[in-house]
Amino acid sequence: MSSNVFPRTLLVGAASAAILFCSACSSALAGGPVASSPNMAQPATTYFVDILYLQEGKTAADAKAYFGNVEPVVAAHGLRRVGPAYVITQKMGGDIEPDLVNVWTVSSPKNTFSDIFDDENYLQHVEQRNATFDMPRSHMFLMQAIK
Repeated sequence: MSSNVFPRTLLVGAASAAILFCSACSSALAGGPVASSPNMAQPATTYFVDILYLQEGKTAADAKAYFGNVEPVVAAHGLRRVGPAYVITQKMGGDIEPDLVNVWTVSSPKNTFSDIFDDENYLQHVEQRNATFDMPRSHMFLMQAIK
């Protein structure tokens, strides 16, 4: 067997995984506004991405239970999940090793999170959130398309 077979196989596998991931992201984000031409004005859609680490001993099922409790509350304030929660199955690069990724749409970048954090129905789940996720290690971003 040629010594090049394994590296080529690895590269093909990595490329396939990257294409599948990009395809999944494109499908998930397709619900947002998409300009039919570069010059068409579109309303700015804001996305929230959370890249989460689980606390030791916690599982994706624990995360799903937490999100099941808070999704109705946060949706009332304009934070809606774009697709399912994604479990990290393979690290392709970078210096972080999170467990889960979520993508959400945000109706009001100025108000959505302050409204959520002021909601008593949300606050009753903060203890469950902190017991499930390693919040100091997790990463959260708001993002918009480049204009």
